[in-house]
Amino acid sequence: MWSSFKTCVTSPPGHVALDCCFVYVLCAFLPSLRPAERFPRVQKGPLKTPESRHFLSANYRCDESWNKRLENPLVSNINLGDFYYDLNQKYKREGKVSAIDVDLFMNRIDDPDAEGVAEEVEELVCRLRCSPETVNTLESTHYAVVRTLLDGGHTSVLMQLLTQPMTYGIFPDHLTCNLLMHTFLQRKDYTAAARVASYLMLQEDFGPPLTQALALTSCYHYITSEDKQPWQDYTPKVEEPKEEVKIRVKFLRNPYFDDHFDLKEPDHLVGKTLAWASPLVPGLVGRSCEVLGWALYGKWDELEAALNRMKSGKEPIAASVVSLVKCVIEGVEDLQVREQLISALAHLEAAESGVVEEDLSAVIMQLAQEAAKEAEPLDIKMQEENYCRWEKEREEEYQKQVEEYRKKKLMAEIEHKKQDLAGKEEVIFFFDNMNKLSLLLPDKRKKFYPKKSPAYPKKKRPRVVDEAYVPPEV
Repeated sequence: MWSSFKTCVTSPPGHVALDCCFVYVLCAFLPSLRPAERFPRVQKGPLKTPESRHFLSANYRCDESWNKRLENPLVSNINLGDFYYDLNQKYKREGKVSAIDVDLFMNRIDDPDAEGVAEEVEELVCRLRCSPETVNTLESTHYAVVRTLLDGGHTSVLMQLLTQPMTYGIFPDHLTCNLLMHTFLQRKDYTAAARVASYLMLQEDFGPPLTQALALTSCYHYITSEDKQPWQDYTPKVEEPKEEVKIRVKFLRNPYFDDHFDLKEPDHLVGKTLAWASPLVPGLVGRSCEVLGWALYGKWDELEAALNRMKSGKEPIAASVVSLVKCVIEGVEDLQVREQLISALAHLEAAESGVVEEDLSAVIMQLAQEAAKEAEPLDIKMQEENYCRWEKEREEEYQKQVEEYRKKKLMAEIEHKKQDLAGKEEVIFFFDNMNKLSLLLPDKRKKFYPKKSPAYPKKKRPRVVDEAYVPPEV
């Protein structure tokens, strides 16, 4: 399926059927060749590798406002090395970490490129998630973790935290996701951008129009790009025991696939993201991405319904998407389903306004640029307000923790004084309470004799008879 899909990406729409036949013949005779050797990277037709563009300005990062956090004495007076050591010792002693301590550490990091920063961030976030303090996690902690890993270039660790929210508890908001997708698109890391978009799909919240447009742009760049990073699976691997271990269980659960959080295939994740986000975007982009999304997701009933619905409508879809969908349909194993989809696609092409020659990549990027131009001023203002609010919340939480420590210390001192006074009182009133104290002492006059068991009576010693004994004469 992927081989035919890749061939169609690099071929003109008019040669789809011929190219697909050539692909299957070539794969039959050369099964040992890798995909990169079977299909040389040749740029043809209307589909080209999309170029990176700047949707958001440099002001969207709010670097100046973000760096002002380091001027706060509460943050600037922290020594990262000593503070991390204290947090580590506290975790070993109490088995938990404080949410405000983790937030202070994350916001104190001023050099994201330093060695070991990513490992320390991952470790502290995981410890916080596994402790009861996770319910008190501050909003600024999520942003500080993402911003640190993003600026430091730790993409692998960042993707690991985003793809396992139940383990690490990192849930970025829409503004942070916008910054992530825009940065990854600039770096031409389309896989990371698509993973952020799939995170929004899994959370079932695509946010405002800017976030929706960037999600569609990220997924479409991932699909049509030939030079992209591999889609790594960050699911923790369970090591199999070397020896056979048998465990008694009451019952076995039947395997269950929820078709959402259990999705692991990149095409299914990206396809479902396109299919769910496209109804939120009107026009050519929404219709084309919906058809492409259902095709990649492998939901043939939904794909056929979408094709039939658009066949009767007056608004077309992009011809490049039709070419991609044809390639995906060619890989369908069920012959009846394949014929139905081909027939529905043929009826769509035969319609008067079914297909239009349009550069979908340019249309999507134009949509993202217009959404960015409209939303950027409000997002920047909202982000700066968040920085000020987070700083106040950090101060309040810090004062609460100081008050909590003061109360614990005071209670410990009171308890120590109570024990000291109780000991002195016992000494002072010793003679007054002598009778009571004597009752507490064990009685030495009473002796304990264990009862003899009738089942095991004590055996008597046999009498010794002296044969040489002579009784005396009377």
